[in-house]
Amino acid sequence: MSFSSKFVVFFGQNGAGKTNILEAISLFASDRGLRKAPISDLNTINTQSGSWNLELVVKKGEYRSFLSTHAPLGRRIAKIDNSVVNSLSKFEDEIWLLWVIPAMDNIFIDAMSERRSFFDHLVSGYEKRHKHSLKKLNLLQKERLHIIFNRKDENWLDAVEKKIAEENIELTKNRLNFISLLEDTFDNYPSKFLRPKIKISGTIEQIYENNSEENALLEIALALKKSRYEDAEKQTTSIGAQKTFWEVYHEKSGFEAANCSTGEQKAFLISLVLAALRIYKDMRTGVPILLLDDLMVHLDKTRRQDLIDELISIDAQTFLTGTDAELFAGFSGAAQMYHVNNSICELYFSNKT
Repeated sequence: MSFSSKFVVFFGQNGAGKTNILEAISLFASDRGLRKAPISDLNTINTQSGSWNLELVVKKGEYRSFLSTHAPLGRRIAKIDNSVVNSLSKFEDEIWLLWVIPAMDNIFIDAMSERRSFFDHLVSGYEKRHKHSLKKLNLLQKERLHIIFNRKDENWLDAVEKKIAEENIELTKNRLNFISLLEDTFDNYPSKFLRPKIKISGTIEQIYENNSEENALLEIALALKKSRYEDAEKQTTSIGAQKTFWEVYHEKSGFEAANCSTGEQKAFLISLVLAALRIYKDMRTGVPILLLDDLMVHLDKTRRQDLIDELISIDAQTFLTGTDAELFAGFSGAAQMYHVNNSICELYFSNKT
């Protein structure tokens, strides 16, 4: 398929295959895509083939990037300009993907781990090393627990806990800097969608805010040392950025997002993703891509037009799905439209365009 517009719409009845198209695009992110599906679930049903292949050409200015990914023997392989790269994260030098899907509707009332994962994905689009720091912290914490259980080497533990403290500081700085960027974006760009207030809290954040960076490193390392016995009993690390609380609340009422209406929560989610998209456009070298799955049906006509107007003002590559072409009438011919039926896409021309 070749797309001639920055706004591409796939419409058709439920089960036609619209979300599969968005999922295919989302597999050029560094994780498992918007459905978080295991590789084995991506194979075509009722075929002998156990593999698949995706190719994506991205154009920015006069420069083109040729991306591809496939999964022979159940392992993802990524290529850029026909050269194998050692990590899917290399795709993020070329594109950065954001999406809003129905499964995210409860992001503010689901488990804190889900909310933390959502926000850390947003932060990773601003600071490329953030995702690497999260993985490194996880490995260091496992190493620390291994030492506590098996080696009981004080010098080794001290060294690992110092590294853990450093990664915690790095992650906290990234998160706070991103929150500051969100606030600036909310201030500088008007929107008709409700904007939330956001803050992070936890032991690490409290130590960081009450000390110089040098002293914060010492305080975190000391807190880890004091918690060794407790962590050994619980077989976990009780102090760290993996325990951070992301707090989202209504700016005027002060209510936490979980206590706001479903409409307000949806507005918060849309505002956050659109603000992140603006930040990426200003700060990243790659192309930001937004995937909106079945979002329009949950908005009234006025809010649909508000969203379309804001998408046009941002002017980023956006793919949308819905059941009815009329849901996207507000694009006034600016969107490339495809009718999807039984997984087959046909270019659609209405009488109005």
